[in-house]
Formats: sequence, C-alpha cells, structure tokens
Amino acid sequence: MISSSILGTAYEIWLSSGTFAFLRMVFAAFSRSFSQSRIVHRLVRDSRAEPVYRASLFARIFKAVMDLMLRVIGAAARAVEKAARGSVTAAFINRFVKGSFFINFETLLGGFICLMFIIPHDYWSNTYALLAAAGLFALYILLAGAGKRKVYYLHDMGLPVLLFAIACAASLGFSPARADSLRVLTFYVTALLLFYVISADITSRERLMKLLGFVYFAVIIAALYAVYQRFAGVAVSESLTDLELNAGVPGRVYGTLGNPNNFAEFLVMLTPAAAVFAAKVRAGWLRIPLCAGIGLPFIALLMTYSRSCWISMMLACVIFVYYANKKLIPAFFLLCVAAIPLLPDSVMIRLSSMLSFEDSSGTFRIYIWMGTIKMVRDYFLTGIGLGPESFAVIYPEYADLRALVGAPHSHMVYMELIIELGVLGFVSFMWFMLRLWKDTARALLRTHGKTVKYTLIACISGLAGIAFAFGVEYVWYYPRTFFAYFVLAGITAAAIRLSKAGKNGNALSDEISDI
Repeated sequence: MISSSILGTAYEIWLSSGTFAFLRMVFAAFSRSFSQSRIVHRLVRDSRAEPVYRASLFARIFKAVMDLMLRVIGAAARAVEKAARGSVTAAFINRFVKGSFFINFETLLGGFICLMFIIPHDYWSNTYALLAAAGLFALYILLAGAGKRKVYYLHDMGLPVLLFAIACAASLGFSPARADSLRVLTFYVTALLLFYVISADITSRERLMKLLGFVYFAVIIAALYAVYQRFAGVAVSESLTDLELNAGVPGRVYGTLGNPNNFAEFLVMLTPAAAVFAAKVRAGWLRIPLCAGIGLPFIALLMTYSRSCWISMMLACVIFVYYANKKLIPAFFLLCVAAIPLLPDSVMIRLSSMLSFEDSSGTFRIYIWMGTIKMVRDYFLTGIGLGPESFAVIYPEYADLRALVGAPHSHMVYMELIIELGVLGFVSFMWFMLRLWKDTARALLRTHGKTVKYTLIACISGLAGIAFAFGVEYVWYYPRTFFAYFVLAGITAAAIRLSKAGKNGNALSDEISDI
C-alpha cells in the first residue's frame, strides 16, 4: 500500500510538471506531422501488390489445382460417410468425437506446439516437427475437402511468403554443400507449414484462446524446468560467458532448448502471448494463479543471463504497455528504475559487461561481421545456400583471422538471410516482417474484442522485441526458435483475420469444429 501510494504521488507530480507539459507539446507536434505525412500514408495504405498477385495466372492455377483436390476429397468423404451411416463406427464418432474438447484439430495443433517446446533438448529431434507439420497440413486439407474447414489458399498467405519460399528453394542451386542445405530447407518447410496451418485454422476467439492456452503451458513448463536447473546447479561454461569479465555470474540456465540464448529468445517471443491467455481466460478464479505464473518466464529469462534478450524483452514490454495503455508508460519506467536495486549482483555484473570493450563475445561478433560483410558484397545476388556447411566452406576466405575459428554463422539473422538466400530472400522476409507489424498496428485501430486486441498487442510486442535480438544473434540457427517465430507469425496473421471479420460483421468460424 505504501509503495503504491508513493508511485501514485510520483505519477501526479510527473503529470503536473513542466517537463511533462513540454514533452506533450513536442509529442503533439510530431504526432500531427506523422499523421499528415505522405510517406506514412504510403506505408500504411492497403497493399497494391496483393490484389495483383491474387488475380495473377500463377495464383489462379494454384487455386484451381487446390479446388480440384478438395472436390475429390469431398466426394470421397461423402462416399465414406454414406457407406458408414448407421454403423458402430459412425455411432461412436457421433457420440464421443463430435463436439469433443480433446478429439479435434485444435487440440492436435496446440498439443504438438506445446510438446515441441517442453521436450528437453536431449530428447528432441527436428524430424518430429517436420512429420507433425506435414501431418497437420494434410489433415487440414482433408477437413477442408470434407467441408469442415474453410479453404485457405496459397495466395491468402501473401506475396512475401511466396517469394520467400521461392528464394529458399532456389538457394539449393547455389549451395556448395547441397545435402546440408536440403536438410536445413526441411526446417523452412516445417516453419511455413506451421504458419499456414495456424493462420488458416484459428478462425474464432475460442480457437485462439485454446491455442494460447497451449502456448501458456509450454512457456510455464519450460520456465519451471529452468528454475529446477538453477536449484540443481548449472555448470559455468567458458563458451557461453567471458569468465574473467563476468566473475561471479553463475551457470546460465537453458530450459528445454539446450542453450541459454535460444531459451531466452523463445521466452521473448511467446511470453506476451502467454500473458494474454492468463489475463483473458473466462474462468475468473483461474486468472490470479495464471497471471502469477507469468512471473516464472521473467525469472527464467533473468537466469539465462542473455543480455540481448533482456533488451528484447524490455522493448516487448514497452510496446505492450504502449498499446495497452499509454498512460502507464511513466509508471512502467518508474517501476523498472525502482527494481534495479533489487536485482542480484550477478545480473548487474552481466549488464555492466555490455559497456566493456574487453567483452570477448562482443568483439568476436564484430570480427565475424567484418568478414561476413565482405561475403555479402560477393554473394548478395544469389546467396550461398542454406545451412552451416555452406557457410563453413566459404567463410574462411573472408574471415578476419581473429574470428576464423568457431564461426558457424554470421551471428545476425538479417545478415544471414542475405548471405544464405540472397537479395530475394532478404527483401521478401523483411517485407513479410514489416507487413505483419503494419497490419497488426492497423488491426489494433479497428479491433473492439478485447481478446483479439490483446493478442495483437502481444504479437507485435513479441515480433518487435525479437527483431532486436535478430540484429546481434542468429536466432534461427536453432530450429525450435525458428519454429517459434513462425508459430507467433501464424497467430498474428490469424488475429489480423479475426479483426477484419469483426469489422465486417462476418464470422470466420466453421460450423463443425471436430475432426
């Protein structure tokens, strides 16, 4: 009570201060210039490329092929249903399957996503993800053909996704290690299939909340595992921490993902979405314990000692507060400042190491970037192909001798995209990422349903937050963090569609939601 009174008084003093009045005047001036800017209007207007793409011969051919396939599936489904009518199997399905909470597509989808992130690293295989994503995609197509799901065409995913997929496939032709590039290409196929299935299937608030529930439990269970690791003890690794500069910093927890940076990246992306589920669950008695549980991933994030992800999460939180309630931003910063004395000494040591020119991890990245910039100059048009083996073949010719050993990648997603996929891959992904941001921000202006609104806020927070880590880490090097990004992108695309449906008064929900 005393602390809240102090914060309330400080907030009132801030609102009546001359500094606040001056900043509000400056903000109003910039706000007017921003809203009236021709450049801004050009950036936020409806896409002119998408209608052309939808009307193109390419899109029409794919649509015709898919429609034919769905008609065949539909005819087969009707024949099977007619033959099975009155049978024991049909009676069992009508009684136990239809309307079941557990036996339906959303449970399979959410359950797999949850398992994908809670299975410990030593027991995980990326083949599981490929098989599950392919199976979910095939099942969705079967359900769509049987009339139990709405058809979601290739062009519904957007032109940037198509160009990105083309760049990934074309990169095989320029790879000096084609077998490894083909292996890594399967990860991209998996990620895009997950993006398709999520954005296609989440067509109602109920389905959205169900998926967010699985995301919540994945985040909480992974965080609990990290807390367990802290109590059980984690060895300090010289490969993960500069021991001389970070004396006193304990071993960095890695949760279920095998690496502290990968685990931190996963938390940055999906914790905001988990928070929305906790806050918007219908059962009021569940909200308090579920919201309290959201503290666990933040504690786990601290224990990863991942400095870039600390900054990423801070950005995500600022964006979340900005869109949720701008008036709380000063209080948020006051709370952050007030929390600094409460942080452990090891966290302060880790933070201070960011300002040191002697930090080996920082200087190592700079040396790698110096070499990879030279690679970009020579390979920006075609790229060198996907995967670490292609990088290992070509990088030594350009490497700074101080970073020649132990550089499996460029330590930056943006640079890795143009190195591996060339200019088409880089431009198409940046187009895809920035369009998601833009469409999410626009959707927030028209969304009235609180669940969809806060989901959109969580999505743009996670996407923009991890975009900072993209600049200093190759987040996609570990496939499960790569999949996490496209899971979040799929949820974002689905929430944007839901906001459009709400505006137009249409229902996206299918009549039958069971398998």
